[in-house]
Amino acid sequence: MSTAEQSARDPGSEAVVDVGDAQSVARWSQALGTTDEALQRAVQAVGTRIDRIKDYLGAGGMAGDQSDA
Repeated sequence: MSTAEQSARDPGSEAVVDVGDAQSVARWSQALGTTDEALQRAVQAVGTRIDRIKDYLGAGGMAGDQSDA
């Protein structure tokens, strides 16, 4: 299990996404079970901390197809 996957499973993780690094975005998107686009929207809304991103995405990050509507 990768560090990203471990942090994605930890509800109190303070890990962050480096949005300037495409590989980091792809790795976190996969670990959170979401799309790169949904991850970018989450970062814009709540910042780069994984715990906040997971709260924003809901269901542990498995809501990658949510809309902004």
